[in-house]
Amino acid sequence: MSQPVTFIDAGGNRAQYTVFEKDHRNEYYWSTDYGDHGLAPSFAQAQDRARAVLKASMAASRRSDRGQR
Repeated sequence: MSQPVTFIDAGGNRAQYTVFEKDHRNEYYWSTDYGDHGLAPSFAQAQDRARAVLKASMAASRRSDRGQR
């Protein structure tokens, strides 16, 4: 089972992260639309980490988009 969450930044850009159920090692796997992923010891920490990484990835993408104009 997994819980996908859509994040919308201040600019109206949307991206998604997903936190999965606890695995056999009692860790929660998370991943983002940008290909980032990781593990956390609790569901709340997995959400926090996924959201923080997603925000950073979205910001980096916006910066690179501006540089190409």
